[in-house]
Amino acid sequence: MRVDVSGQRFVFPSECACCGATPDSALTISASRSRGSKVVHTETKSWDVPYCTDCIEHLRASQAAGSFARLFTFLSVLLGVLIGFGVNPYLGAAIGILAVVGTVMVYGKKRDQARAECDANCVNVDAAIAYLGWYGTLHKFEIGSQQFACDFMTANQNKLVNLSSEARSLLSASGSQGSRSRSPHRYVS
Repeated sequence: MRVDVSGQRFVFPSECACCGATPDSALTISASRSRGSKVVHTETKSWDVPYCTDCIEHLRASQAAGSFARLFTFLSVLLGVLIGFGVNPYLGAAIGILAVVGTVMVYGKKRDQARAECDANCVNVDAAIAYLGWYGTLHKFEIGSQQFACDFMTANQNKLVNLSSEARSLLSASGSQGSRSRSPHRYVS
């Protein structure tokens, strides 16, 4: 769910953004933007989002699987091209294709292992919240967990802007109060 808030500081609920458990860690999410053509200025903003260690582990396992797939796909294509030029184009194509198929199979197993690390309450094997960027004091987040989104919106109710109909419905269904009674923890960029 997309949530837009305006301000410089926000309250993130004291719950794991992925599974809702009590957080014992935090994960930094960030966005960067560049401006200028001759002299490029890059600005980055980041937020520390509460997570539990278990969810950080499955997130890192999923990211490692993606990194493996990108690297080995590149190496498979490179191997196919080298063999194709050096030995035989058909042999190079066959080896390249087989190597890519093998990479996809190993990637699938690694993703399954990461998914197996997820708890039944986890919303995603990947990141449960993403920082989409900002313009002035308007900050945009994509939140995977409806409960975390509701609690985040409730904690920052006076800073909400551009509420979608889905967000309005979620807030009204909760009576503008998060259904969890945990006290929010303040994370500052």
